This record gives sequence, C-alpha cells and structure tokens, in this order.
Amino acid sequence: MSSKTRNRHKPSERDLARWRQINEDLLDWLYSGLTGRFQIAGHRLLDLWAKGYANSIILEVGCGHGHHVRYGENKYKTYIGLDVERKFLQTVKSRFPGTVLINGDVYSMPLRDNSVDCVLSVYCFEHLRRLPLCLAEIHRVIRPEGLLLIGLPAEGGLLYRVGRSLTSKPYMERRYGIDYNAIVQWEHWNTFKEVVEMITEQFDIIEKKFIPFPFLPIAGANVIGCLKTKPIIDPP
Repeated sequence: MSSKTRNRHKPSERDLARWRQINEDLLDWLYSGLTGRFQIAGHRLLDLWAKGYANSIILEVGCGHGHHVRYGENKYKTYIGLDVERKFLQTVKSRFPGTVLINGDVYSMPLRDNSVDCVLSVYCFEHLRRLPLCLAEIHRVIRPEGLLLIGLPAEGGLLYRVGRSLTSKPYMERRYGIDYNAIVQWEHWNTFKEVVEMITEQFDIIEKKFIPFPFLPIAGANVIGCLKTKPIIDPP
C-alpha cells in the first residue's frame, strides 16, 4: 500500500502540539535498552561502509542529535551535519563542539553540485513526504563515484510493529499521554518498501543488510535495514 493511499488517523491538535514539544526526548530515548542496541548497530554498519571515505567529505542529512557522530567509529576528516530543526543542531553543537553544521532543507541544500563524497541518512527517509525531491538533491551534490548510505526502520514490517508496541509506544503514552500510534503514522510517512522503491529510481542498491537477523534478508523479520547505494548516472 502506498503512502498516498494508506489509511491514516491524523493526531489531535493537542497531541501534535505536545509532540513538537517532546520529540527530542524520544530521539535520545531510542538509543537506550534493546531498541538502542539495534539503532547503534545500524550506525556501526553504515560507519563500516563509509570507512573508505573517512578522509573525504561526508554529509549527513537529517543529523538530529548527532547520534552518528557519537556511535560511529570513524574519525571523519570533514563531516557536515544538516538538519532543518535548529533546536536539534543546538544539541549537536553542545555535545560535539566544532562539528560543522548546516541549518538547511534536504529539498534544497546549500551545497554545490558534485561537492560531497559520501552521504549518510540514518533513520530519516521514513519521515520525508517529498522523498524523491530529497533524493534528487542528494544525487545533485554527490560525486558520481560517491556512496549514499541509508539506515531505515523496517516500518511496515511485523517485527518492527511488535517491537514498537512493547517499547516506545508504552513509554510515550505513559509519560506524555499521547496517541502514539497516530503520531507514528503521521511521522513515518514512508514504509521501508516505499523508501526502497523511491531510492531505486535514482540510485543502484549494491548491498543490503538487516538487523538483528541478517540471515533472514527480509524487512518484515527485522527491525533495521541498511542500504549501500551509488548514484545512477543520468537517471530517468
């Protein structure tokens, strides 16, 4: 089912207002407990794939609170974190002084054509309502020989749905009294399958791995999926 036709229950205005106030809490909470182990494993895998670019220019789109800087093991020579949320960047700045940060829009990035060697997107693409436009922007700024490395929650899959019902859902509803299912449906605009379909219009997937069960190479049996991709030259 596409993101356009999927039935959605829009959160109440009260819950949306509350969510805008407290979403930073969830960003950090998701890196605790079993959920955190899976999230961090995704960062570590992408970091391994990016190792060959450690001395090049790395751009992370939707860098959030800087969790990739914290949990990745590469010491990037030139890392740039981009996020539209100024409050997120203020948190990154306080935690990792000296990090190069851009308060910018993934749909119109203030970067030159072919200026970036490797682009990271970790737990971001599921949120983007105009993902093809973001991908076009990444295709514009990345060098032809570069890599786009992507970490995604297995949204739409059985194990991910069950896991959320046992972890973040009770936490957020107990602590903040919001309808978390409605919030997630509104925030996670794209399923794993939909993101993959949009990516393959502009990028070739050259490797795909899943967490926590890499021996079961399907999204529905896992929590996190990681993709190593390269730009298609002159995509349709």
